[in-house]
Amino acid sequence: MPLYGPDSLDIAGEGLMKLVEAGIRAIVLAQGAGVRWLRDDLDSLKVKIPLSDGCLEALVREADRAAWRALGSLYPRKPYRALLRQQLLVQAVMVQRWTGSDEKIAPEDEIGQAFVRIARKYALPRPWKLSEPVAVESRRVRPAAWRWSSVLDSRSAQL
Repeated sequence: MPLYGPDSLDIAGEGLMKLVEAGIRAIVLAQGAGVRWLRDDLDSLKVKIPLSDGCLEALVREADRAAWRALGSLYPRKPYRALLRQQLLVQAVMVQRWTGSDEKIAPEDEIGQAFVRIARKYALPRPWKLSEPVAVESRRVRPAAWRWSSVLDSRSAQL
């Protein structure tokens, strides 16, 4: 295995790019840009449910995790910031979907299940779909109190 050559430059360049992306990641997360971007995405999707800061931070952490995983697996490469913005939009769409409908999230959907854990932890509200009203015949049994009053009335009449 040669120490120098085109393959060694690719490996060195790959390591350098990963280091640069790690620095960008640290700066973006430290400045709170992820939370701002997520709020912007939620506003653009017209989500009116107020989310706590802890919930927003948990959604950003999940988006960061997904973006960092995707960073090494994509070809051609996308920058970390673009991947994070994309994953934040996915989280915003999940919030919209969760708070706007009561549809179930598939158990096979890893991103969806991670979101469900966060949504349940922070008690994000969901609309409830009520079933159609149906008339049902019910048979009422005379309450026991009616018998007691008739027994009392007959006793008072005897006195």
